[in-house]
Amino acid sequence: MKLSALCSQMLSGEACDDIDSFFLEIDDFEEAALVSRTQRIDGLLARLGPRWTSAYLFSLCMHVLATVRIAGSARDPAGAKMFLALSFTDFELYAEEGVLLPNVFYYPGTEGIAFGARRWHESGSNTSTEIDTVRSVVEDAGLLAGFRFCESRTDGPPGYEVVRVFAIPMHGNEA
Repeated sequence: MKLSALCSQMLSGEACDDIDSFFLEIDDFEEAALVSRTQRIDGLLARLGPRWTSAYLFSLCMHVLATVRIAGSARDPAGAKMFLALSFTDFELYAEEGVLLPNVFYYPGTEGIAFGARRWHESGSNTSTEIDTVRSVVEDAGLLAGFRFCESRTDGPPGYEVVRVFAIPMHGNEA
């Protein structure tokens, strides 16, 4: 099937093609880009257009996220303690090209769990243009019911705010 060849071409050389890398000792959070160079998606853009390329990349990144979750549970049957989410930071690319690139965001340990809880609590029921953009892509992928959304805003270079939107998968009896 050509889909599997496309997936391995897309992930070849990217951080997400090595699931073990999600379980290395890190001091803080890591964010693994599904696509590190936008030219790698030129073929998808030509075939699908920006809207459906974004939805395809989201669903592919969701597969990586689920694989990391399963691998963590297999390593530690008591349940790997880790905050896992899909994150989105490049809203300029979306404004220019109409494509939203997902990242796998992970933060291991109880610190990661606390980080995720803080993000969710601080964001509350607030919505923003960026959250609405991510929600639209998730809806196009047909996965809206399975996610919660929150954001983080931090100071970047002078006059620039860094916005990170998290799409957090709901598992089991979460609501």
